[in-house]
Amino acid sequence: MASDPTPTSPVEQPTTAAPALLDPAVKRSWMRATRVTIVLTVVFCLMLTGLRWLDAQRQARAVGATVVNLVDAAQGVTSATLPAVEAAVEPQVAVKAVAFCPADTAIAAGQCEALFVREEATPCTPGFSLSALCTAVPSLSRPEDTVRVTYSLGATWVAAAEQSVACLLLMVGVLWAFAKVRTSRAPSTSAQAGGGGAGEAGGATQKSNEHDALTGLLNRVAFEAALKRHNEAENLSALEVDGCLLYFDLDRFKLINDTYGHIAGDTVLRTVSQRLRYTLGGGVLIGRLGGDEFAALITDVSSRGNIETICRVLIEQVSKPIPIDDVKEWVGLSIGAHMLKRGTLTVGEMLHRADLAMYEAKRAGRGRLVFYHESMEDAARSRAQIQGELKHAIDARQFFLVYQPQFDAKDQIRGVEAMVRWRHPVRGLIPTEEFMSVAEQSGLIVPLGKHIIGLVCEDLVNLRKEGLVLPYVSLDVSMRQLADKALVEDLQATLQRHGLTAADLEFEVTEGTTMVGQVSKENATLRQLQDMKFRIAIDGFGAGQSSLARLIDLKADKIKIDPMFVHAISEPGFNPALLELMIGLAQRLEVKIVALGVNSLEQVSWLKQAGCTMMQGDFFAQPMNHIQLLCWLREQAGDQGYLGGVWAPTRAFEESDVIQA
Repeated sequence: MASDPTPTSPVEQPTTAAPALLDPAVKRSWMRATRVTIVLTVVFCLMLTGLRWLDAQRQARAVGATVVNLVDAAQGVTSATLPAVEAAVEPQVAVKAVAFCPADTAIAAGQCEALFVREEATPCTPGFSLSALCTAVPSLSRPEDTVRVTYSLGATWVAAAEQSVACLLLMVGVLWAFAKVRTSRAPSTSAQAGGGGAGEAGGATQKSNEHDALTGLLNRVAFEAALKRHNEAENLSALEVDGCLLYFDLDRFKLINDTYGHIAGDTVLRTVSQRLRYTLGGGVLIGRLGGDEFAALITDVSSRGNIETICRVLIEQVSKPIPIDDVKEWVGLSIGAHMLKRGTLTVGEMLHRADLAMYEAKRAGRGRLVFYHESMEDAARSRAQIQGELKHAIDARQFFLVYQPQFDAKDQIRGVEAMVRWRHPVRGLIPTEEFMSVAEQSGLIVPLGKHIIGLVCEDLVNLRKEGLVLPYVSLDVSMRQLADKALVEDLQATLQRHGLTAADLEFEVTEGTTMVGQVSKENATLRQLQDMKFRIAIDGFGAGQSSLARLIDLKADKIKIDPMFVHAISEPGFNPALLELMIGLAQRLEVKIVALGVNSLEQVSWLKQAGCTMMQGDFFAQPMNHIQLLCWLREQAGDQGYLGGVWAPTRAFEESDVIQA
């Protein structure tokens, strides 16, 4: 006979569980939420581990890409390659070995040439391994050649384990919070859920506020905040420097943006940001400061040599072609660097110094790295002062012109080149290189150029009134002037006002100006000037970005050889190959070629024998102002050639010349 179950005493009844947990529906809900949380946590941990492995693989490939660039630059493994590779790889502690495997070798690592090996390194063998990752990066010049990197996964698995533990703790916390909510029977559950959603939205908003929407890099505010945290860290290093701040600016970006539109410009910015991230790696702080300016903070490199290696690879990577519509364009990278010592400067001062160095990189020719130096502060103040006084100087007519004659192979005067000078009422004569670059960057080159054209026309008319024959005047025109829509109209009005024609003027453009692109408005203006019968000369040929295709496309009338090639004629060990090549090229293209900077009879003799059609330099005549040129031309009247190998010397300008004129 079955007996009734013994009733549970009040002491044995559960007292800690909430009545709601006894409800089967609530129990099923609790179990379902637990299972979902566990599954999501496991998946999340596996994803984090996979991302860690992918990051290790990416960093190994980045090291391999750096070494590939070094090997390709040296055209193979040389005695100079190994120190450069060691300097680039040594800071990467996870890299155990780097080997170069030329074509036609077997897979075995023993047949590859070791470039870098740590003591505990093992050979790089393809296949999966838990201890090390073996990555092969093909050469850019010869894809069959590879660089193999042995990358230790020890730190990767430790980091993955730490993240997994954090995931498990997070899971326990979530389950505990869920149980707490269920057992509390709080009536404001929906409100709490709404609060959690608001928190997530707030986190997403905070993240979006810290990152640049276009590139995904840190924006200026977030980058400066991160730089400030680094600068104020308590664990200051005993080293002289403990990091490097890099300031980047893109060369030719404005040209691409103006030529193809802002969508193409955005494509360039996204591509450049990806290349910066890929080359610098995940441990470097990178931000977009605005426009086409970027910055990076490298904290684990204190040697200038390592920074130079990194930046050389950066410049190469960023300068690779970028597809835009049906064409491939490119941008350059100018880099300013400031070696940091935490706690000594403010964030603003650090960025200012790196910015000054970047400006010097642009001024020195672009596409290069320049380190900050204290002398740049004085130069920056001088540029600011010059920019503040330029506009007034133009209005006050403080600028004047000097002229240097150009001679043909028969020593006859063919024309003169006009060069601008600035006589400041207080500072005296200001060197041209100090104010022309400021005028170009500030945009004041446009009114200054208009003023110079007017001065040239005035002087030419006055010379001809004196009965002196001068076929033409040659003068420089900059990219900013060519981009000015009013240039052609103002030029026509000035010529008409002085009774001159297009045959009286010749415009010189630097080699870089003629090579900037095939559809740019600057080159369109050059073609318009050619259609109007103005002669176009390419100045400084051979010292810039030579492009034979662009030279043929532009159909220039004259090529002016950069003086550094002419000066080499008088130097020991002179190799005539380049000069002969340029002179031969001009002859084939049927354009005149002018040798600049001719200073000796030896140079004149060599150039004539080589077939150079025109020459210009102090050997014939030094630059002269208008009064000097007037007197000099009078002295040369009737002279059918130079006597004793030299023209009559240029007389020093004196006050008496003004009275005689």
